[in-house]
Amino acid sequence: MAAAALVLASPLLHYAGFLMTEPLTLTVVTVALLMLARALEEPSMWRYGVFVAWATAAAAVRLQALVLLPAFLLAAVIDSVAARDRTRLRPLLWFGAFAAAAAGLVVVAVLAAGGELSTRRLLGAYTPVGEATGVGGERLQEVVWHAFDVSVLGLGATVLASAALAWMVLSRRDTDPALRAFVSTALAYAVLLVVQVGLFAAVFVGTIAERYLLTLLPLLAVGLCAWVSRGAPRALPVVLPLWALVVVGAATVPIAQLATPETLPNAPTAAGLMRLGSEGWARTALVAAALVAGVLVLALPRRFAWVTAAVVGVGLALLSIDAGDRIADASAHEERVAIGSEPPTWLDDAGLDDTTLLVTGDRLWTATARTIFWNRGIVEAVRLAPATTPFPPATASVGIGPDGILSDAFGVELERPLVVTPSTITLVGTQVAARAAGDSEAYGLTVWRPTGPVRVVLRTEGFLPNGDFSGTARITVYACRRGTLDVTVLGKSGHPIEARVDGFAVQRLDTPAGKAATYHIPAPPYADGTRPCVFELENPGYAGTTTIAFTPA
Repeated sequence: MAAAALVLASPLLHYAGFLMTEPLTLTVVTVALLMLARALEEPSMWRYGVFVAWATAAAAVRLQALVLLPAFLLAAVIDSVAARDRTRLRPLLWFGAFAAAAAGLVVVAVLAAGGELSTRRLLGAYTPVGEATGVGGERLQEVVWHAFDVSVLGLGATVLASAALAWMVLSRRDTDPALRAFVSTALAYAVLLVVQVGLFAAVFVGTIAERYLLTLLPLLAVGLCAWVSRGAPRALPVVLPLWALVVVGAATVPIAQLATPETLPNAPTAAGLMRLGSEGWARTALVAAALVAGVLVLALPRRFAWVTAAVVGVGLALLSIDAGDRIADASAHEERVAIGSEPPTWLDDAGLDDTTLLVTGDRLWTATARTIFWNRGIVEAVRLAPATTPFPPATASVGIGPDGILSDAFGVELERPLVVTPSTITLVGTQVAARAAGDSEAYGLTVWRPTGPVRVVLRTEGFLPNGDFSGTARITVYACRRGTLDVTVLGKSGHPIEARVDGFAVQRLDTPAGKAATYHIPAPPYADGTRPCVFELENPGYAGTTTIAFTPA
């Protein structure tokens, strides 16, 4: 119960408040580790099979859990060495032969069915991880920092206490089979997980990815509580050197790896160090915490060893409170940046159903994700090529023809009853509803009821969500005919703006600072509705805009 309380007190449990796989991963991997330990305690084909089943379930939640399989082999070896009994590996050999035969049958079945055994087929979205095989100095350094972060997860004392248990088992001062199975499981899994996560983070994260070490929490908590219940053995030959390494790690780890606003999503445990205001004070606090952890494990009278667990629990709870405040602030900021402070369910509130969201790449992908999440009326998302977006992960792709009609790669025109577009896109049809950018940093949204196939009239690029621009801004008018592009300019820096059409300079827009003026830029004389016209506004300074519309002659 005490170990469970320690796990629940950790700041990493804040991931339970997000739409992420961490909570389920923690649960399923913990059960898989329990099954692994039971299989080591009393080896049998049945228990091996139960462990493999749970490891498979864990890998289905997050492919990272495949590390359980090599951890199983390493743990069996450690258990055999600790028991001084090689015969404990015999059931494993039989199971290995059975597993190899089963894998061979699966391969034959896949190939016979015309399938393939490519890396992408096996690893899916994790394919780049398997392709990044180089191990350089930077990647090894990340492994070292992640090894140090294991001590941060449990405030140092859990690692030292678990090391003392490992010494008692490996030196055969404690021959309890259950403890030996736990220690073997914990050592094997921790070593391989740290290496796996460190190599991954060096390429894909760049800082300590603490959330991928989440599943070590139960092992650390059980290790500390088991150490207390067994009389708090000192195990000086292993605890003293490990304590020295923890202190050295605290003195040398880059604070930017642990405690910055950018690292909060991946490493919330040490986020409280940011309250100290400077890297120097954060370093001092980190080293002091490492020293206190060693004193609690090595110097506290054994009858008061429970105090160590209490201190760790209180410390984790306080860090969790601090991390909770930071996460709430960061989430609110992210929400405001992505969709603003207005009610996010604006489409559902307007009673609009069966709508299609056009993803153009103009808005933050997080804004797209939030819009879809909060509005059940959005039934699909369609991506306007060449835009890419990680969410939704699979979207149909369409392109814009010269006449502005959206169609897929086979030339099938897109026809939908309601289409939601960013404010950078104007469609042919009736505007049903709109959501302004407001105080967000993403473009606003407009709901259109298209007339016939979905056809774009006008698209703007290079403007900020509030209409401001600097440098080159572009307005594309599809199926362009004779007429004028009407632009209302708000003078800010007062610099003259050069207007071009299809690359040719046609007009100079002079708007003094603090003034506003509407300009009518003519379409080229050859505009006959068969092709788009591209209007460009070259601004060496800074200006704003309100109305941008094309008026046919």
